[in-house]
Amino acid sequence: MESLHPLLVHFPIALLLTAAGLDLLALLLKRPSLHCLALWNLALGTVGAGAAVLSGLQAEDVAKHSFEIWQVMELHQRLGFSTLALGAISVSWRIAKQDRLTPRARLVTMLLETALVGTLSWGAYLGGRLVYELGVGGTFGAIR
Repeated sequence: MESLHPLLVHFPIALLLTAAGLDLLALLLKRPSLHCLALWNLALGTVGAGAAVLSGLQAEDVAKHSFEIWQVMELHQRLGFSTLALGAISVSWRIAKQDRLTPRARLVTMLLETALVGTLSWGAYLGGRLVYELGVGGTFGAIR
C-alpha cells in the first residue's frame, strides 16, 4: 500500500460522528453525563483527524493526478482541514470551560458539531470517489 491515509481516516470518522450523536442524545434525553463521553470522542476524533490530514498530505504526493482527480482532491483536502479546525475549536473551547457550558454555549457547540459532521461527511464521500470511482489509492484501484 502506498499510503496509510485510507487506514487512518475511519477512526476519526467514527469518533466524530459518535461525538455529535452523543451530544445530541445528551440534550434530548437530558443526560449531562453523555456530554462527557461525547467530549472524549470529540477529542480523540480530532487527534485522529489530525493524523488523517497529515497522512492525506503525504498520500497526495504519491497519488496519480489528472485534472478531474486534482479538483476532487483539492476539495477533499479543504474539507479535511475544515473538519480538523472545527473539531479543534470545539474541543479547545469545551476543555477551557471544563465542559460546563450554558445552554446558549451548548447550542453553539452543537452548531459547530453540525458543521463538522457536514464537512466530515462530504469529505468522506469525496474520498470514496477518489478511491472507488477515480482509481486513486494505490492497491485499492477503481471498482467499476
